Amino acid sequence: MKSKFFTPLALVAALLLASGCATRNTASGGRQTSILGGAVTVETNSFEPTQPATVDTDTSKVVSNGNPSGKKTSILWGLITLHDY
Repeated sequence: MKSKFFTPLALVAALLLASGCATRNTASGGRQTSILGGAVTVETNSFEPTQPATVDTDTSKVVSNGNPSGKKTSILWGLITLHDY
């Protein structure tokens, strides 16, 4: 019984470790970091509009400090996008 539980768990753990992360500089002078094979992407200085096929949330309207940072976080390969601009 234990092997039926631990085999998928070990497979998921191996995939997470193998997916890695990557960081690159963008044309706008910011940085883009992809984690877990692109499942989570964090960008700085990204004032680009979001894609139309995403659930978009403007965090500057929810929690505003009056100074937009240009930070954008995409979750689940762009399905959900949180941005501050």
